[in-house]
Amino acid sequence: MSETQTNKEARVRKIRHRGRGSQVLIYLGKQFRFFINQSDWKVLPMSAVIAALVGIVIRSRFFINMEGSLIGAFALTCTAIWNGCFNSIQAVCRERAIIKREHRSGMHISSYVCAHMVYQFLLCAAQTALTMYVLKLMKVQFPAEGFLTSWMIVDVGLCVLLITYASDMMSLFISSLCRTTTGAMTVMPFVLIFQLVFSGSIIPVPSWCKGLSDFTISNYGVKAIAAVSGYNELPMVTAWNTLDKMRENEIGGTVTLGQIMDLVDSSAVEKRRDMEVVRSFTIGEVVDILNAAERSLHLRDLVIARPVTIRDVLNTILNNDAYARIRNKKLFPALFGAEAITVGSLIRDLLGSDSAQDLLDNMVGKTITLGQALDFLHADELAAGYSEKTMNKPITLGDIADFIKNNEALNSQRGRTFTVKAKLSDLFDAFGEERLKTFVQEKTAAASQNPDYERTTENIVGNWIMLGIFAFVFVLLSTIVLELIDKDKR
Repeated sequence: MSETQTNKEARVRKIRHRGRGSQVLIYLGKQFRFFINQSDWKVLPMSAVIAALVGIVIRSRFFINMEGSLIGAFALTCTAIWNGCFNSIQAVCRERAIIKREHRSGMHISSYVCAHMVYQFLLCAAQTALTMYVLKLMKVQFPAEGFLTSWMIVDVGLCVLLITYASDMMSLFISSLCRTTTGAMTVMPFVLIFQLVFSGSIIPVPSWCKGLSDFTISNYGVKAIAAVSGYNELPMVTAWNTLDKMRENEIGGTVTLGQIMDLVDSSAVEKRRDMEVVRSFTIGEVVDILNAAERSLHLRDLVIARPVTIRDVLNTILNNDAYARIRNKKLFPALFGAEAITVGSLIRDLLGSDSAQDLLDNMVGKTITLGQALDFLHADELAAGYSEKTMNKPITLGDIADFIKNNEALNSQRGRTFTVKAKLSDLFDAFGEERLKTFVQEKTAAASQNPDYERTTENIVGNWIMLGIFAFVFVLLSTIVLELIDKDKR
């Protein structure tokens, strides 16, 4: 009887801490002893070094443009996943025999896993704070004002913390599955590659396996950081930078008129036959355009007639083919064998006469400006009376195409060649470099908008929730695997 009582007392002494809460505290203390005595603290300086290297790459890009924001989001996600995986990849498998023995002695697996959850969260928080501090030291240009909090560095830090913690719990699950540290370290690179390749951000994923991205921590991590950093609100500079590097490149070449004419037979032109190239204008609209031009060009001051000498008038009649009929007009018929006197002969005689030179130098007419002519014609009253009258029919792309195809003069010159060469810099100067730069950046930014990176509270918090779900699922799986540890016969 006394021997039985002694065995019972021994078992009671053996299992002194039966409560789950007290076991959590015990194992939490054990993890902190590992942190100090088994050099687990080394993950902190390692995370600082990684943050410094990432900061060197992204400091001139992150928060500056779309490309830099996405690269920064991907780089920080990689950093967080790397830190999280290294935190716990050996945490369970290195003491697997001890866990099995303690579990048989009354240890609750849930207490053990819960202790890891608390310890690893504190470790991830320390790594995140250190990472953000080092990025700040590396002069990453965090905007002062945040989106969800008062500081952008805190917004980004929360994203990094959740990514790191989800990766940590994933690594804890891998460590629970593997029986040796060597096996765990062998599996980890494949997990990292899967996470980074199928993130669905920097590296395009084929459509047939795009669904795999939904099962990666990196996918939601990149989305969260890109959304917080305002990806869709930033300019896109890649297209313009590429054009700028090509500014000394020549474009153009030799083409025939026929090749140019054949372009109007393309399906692209046919689809747009009804597109107006030149719309119809009313007299009132033309007047408004001219009045707007008048303010800058001063068209009314344009001189349309100047005083000329009689000599100039006579020379014009004598030398211009348009006045041939006037020159040949006979003033006197031929009499007594003499030649007929024409206007042209009379002008030549007059220009050659010495006595007429003073007369020929006299000025006729006066200076007349366009404004004076319009006033004389009462142009304002006429324009007001006919302001709604249409001046022209609209010209469509089809009209131009039909004219080119049916023009005999153009078709007869189809073999004629044209050589057109120009540098891109010439086009920049022609269109205005700053205007062209703004246009290219705005259009490429609009085309690169991504709803997954929309800067809204719902989108950001939704990605945070998904990262939390990943952490919870891996914790649950770790607990289930370790509950079966007694079935391991080795």
